[in-house]
Amino acid sequence: MTSLFRTLSMALLLTSLCPAADVRSHLVDVHHSTIHFAFSAIQGRDVRGSGICIDQRCSVVATAYHVQMLAGRPNLRVGSGHTDKVLSLASQHDTNKSGILVEKSHITLSYNIENDVSFVYTKKSVPCKSGIPYSYKFYAGQQVEVAGYYGHEFVTREARIIGANVLLVIGQAQLNEDLVLDIAMDPGTSGSAVLDDRGNLLGMVVLTGSLRFRSGSLIASVALPVRTIARALVKVDPVLGPAIFNDIPEKEPKPVQMTPVVYQESDRPEDTSPVIPELSAVPSDVPNSLGKLRATSEAASKLLVNFVTRQCLVQGTQKPLCHELSIIDGQQSFRGIRKNGKLGKLMDSFPTQKHGVWAQSDWVDTLGEIAEDDAPWVFEGSVDDRYLFTLRSAAKDGRCYWEEYSQGTPLFGGGHPAWKGPVDCFEQILTDKDFHVLSVFTERRPPGDCLALVVQTAIYYDWIKLPGLMSPILLPVRERITAKVRGQKDLWYANMSWADYKEFRAEHKIRF
Repeated sequence: MTSLFRTLSMALLLTSLCPAADVRSHLVDVHHSTIHFAFSAIQGRDVRGSGICIDQRCSVVATAYHVQMLAGRPNLRVGSGHTDKVLSLASQHDTNKSGILVEKSHITLSYNIENDVSFVYTKKSVPCKSGIPYSYKFYAGQQVEVAGYYGHEFVTREARIIGANVLLVIGQAQLNEDLVLDIAMDPGTSGSAVLDDRGNLLGMVVLTGSLRFRSGSLIASVALPVRTIARALVKVDPVLGPAIFNDIPEKEPKPVQMTPVVYQESDRPEDTSPVIPELSAVPSDVPNSLGKLRATSEAASKLLVNFVTRQCLVQGTQKPLCHELSIIDGQQSFRGIRKNGKLGKLMDSFPTQKHGVWAQSDWVDTLGEIAEDDAPWVFEGSVDDRYLFTLRSAAKDGRCYWEEYSQGTPLFGGGHPAWKGPVDCFEQILTDKDFHVLSVFTERRPPGDCLALVVQTAIYYDWIKLPGLMSPILLPVRERITAKVRGQKDLWYANMSWADYKEFRAEHKIRF
């Protein structure tokens, strides 16, 4: 008994030495400081940037090549460790070099911005750090998070991709692969990570300032996408590179033109990408496909109990409205999240939004309704490595509902009466080959006396590993909503997301 207690105590001690896994666990501070003694004064120079852990042990860190140039190859420190070696595609013999002025200094660096990435190998793995997950998928209009070190502090900022693979010419250097962000970063934040809403690495910030076009200029930041970083590591390290990045897309992204407009917080590009994709299934002979769909959906629905998550609703270009959502034995409760991160009072339901397009999602019932015996699903067949099911229902079936408000609403205003009731709808489901629901697409068609002509929603599920559970669990991660409104040219849209899941056990309803 005594030895068991000692073992448990040691385990608790070891796990407490490292913070919980989040984006900070994948990034390190990259810096170099020098002090020069002159006749009249002591002069110093402090070079700082951010590094991204590439391998699982965080013994190889990606950072901007120009940070390494400023610091000097043998003197660069990564986190709490020392540099063993630095590898990069950049070369002094590169004919596409350009002189680039470092902001807030008189230093001009000569390098090819297309190769502005270095890989720092440390003598020891950086403690409490690990390799970052990545994704090659991004698009113009996507909302992202930029994370890195500025000075001695870890800083995160929200941004939006306003250009993807824009053709940029800087001196003699031409940049074809890039992410253009709608924020200006401070000098010293080079090497910061660009992350999607799931925490996947999309790119690394290498440039900030003013981009000039024929019709004007744009204050923005430029990042190199993961594909560029991955291809560079494979070339400079043929052994480690393919082991980490074994799925690099072969197709060269085609540069697209970017409209030279200065975007303000109130007029960011709208998310007008299709909510419901056009899917074409290949007929497949799968015995008892509907029965398997209902069985897996019912089992997944029963697991959606006793969770706490952060739910955020973003309508159009407005700021996110976030609440803590707790699901206790299938019932939803909300608490507001204040600016300082503290939680507010308990609420019985999500605050009603009487404007824009929004959805009061019943967190559990979506999967439960799929599992109902009378739901007339049709098995369409295979779409790549997934299965497609469809369903059409009329208003009289009472399956899909819509609600409009009449007062003080930019979307449903003008004295239009309130309306609530069942509507015609069309639904699509994508599952994996084990019939687990991955996406639910719904198109609602309100009657003629409504202002909304068409309303589309898409709910996405993903496998999430929670502490204390042996296996990942299928949980909703985001929802997109768009609507075509009578008399309005542009679509109305909103996004809902669920993140930071935690599990707790409850034998009765918990009082906060």
